[in-house]
Amino acid sequence: MKTSVVVCTYNGADTIVEQLQSIKDQTQAVDEVVVCDDRSTDNTVEVVRKYIQEQGLQNWNVYINDENLGYGLNFFNGVEKTNGDYIFFCDQDDIWVRDRVEKMTDLMEKSSEILLLGSEFEPFVVSDDALTVPAWELKTFKNDGSLEHLAFNPHNIFIGCQGCTMCVRRSFWNSILPYYFKGWAHDEFVWKMALAADGLYFYHYTSLKRRVHSDNVSLHKMRDLQKRIGFLESLKKSHETTLRYVRDNSNNAYQIKLLKKNIKATDMRIELMSNRKYLNVFPLSFHYRDCYHKARAIPVELYMAIRQ
Repeated sequence: MKTSVVVCTYNGADTIVEQLQSIKDQTQAVDEVVVCDDRSTDNTVEVVRKYIQEQGLQNWNVYINDENLGYGLNFFNGVEKTNGDYIFFCDQDDIWVRDRVEKMTDLMEKSSEILLLGSEFEPFVVSDDALTVPAWELKTFKNDGSLEHLAFNPHNIFIGCQGCTMCVRRSFWNSILPYYFKGWAHDEFVWKMALAADGLYFYHYTSLKRRVHSDNVSLHKMRDLQKRIGFLESLKKSHETTLRYVRDNSNNAYQIKLLKKNIKATDMRIELMSNRKYLNVFPLSFHYRDCYHKARAIPVELYMAIRQ
């Protein structure tokens, strides 16, 4: 068994050493660390290289992208540079609990049906203008060591855990590569594919401390109209691609029906915001209400459409 860690960096010089140290100090040593820098304008790369050299770390490598790719594609390309049996996604400013790798890989070694394993985290705020971790997410945390199998249903179609907590099985990653499209966030990609393959699991264990600040990518809210439309277009494409994966593999009738419903709902949301089709609000509010991650998005998007 070989473990790989993909660390994606961008202007993280102030926090990266603490994260790298927490990886190095794992009770079960990782076999490989790949650091992919997305064209930082600070001295992140120099800090990382100095740390690796001073610690005498073998199989810890740094790569600098030719251009800024964004966090999703940066992670995707980073995984492609690894060769471990288990791949951990890692942000630049978190702190791993010392037995994170040991506990998560042990679960996956014992249970071959686990294709993707997410976990809980402990948030810690480091700035006055820090974004807020959603209350609904924190309410799901139990930290009791239980393992939850996540079923394909309307709620779980939407990603329900942070990418920085995830570990993915290499054999599964290789099998889903043909379905990836540029712009699809790496964590949502593996989440949906694992969900469709009935291999999505959540470990109720706090495996890391997550630094919460104003720049957390996954916590930003989309209140800009064009950004919201762009998000919905990407969401629709992800639903369509997941549908193709289901048809190619299980051809599960329930999954196909639910994905088609979500595609239709997303089309109607785009029409509402792009073309001011206000009447779409009525079917969206009733028949397609379960096609939203949170129902409060219905009045929010109506308001955004009206005020444009």
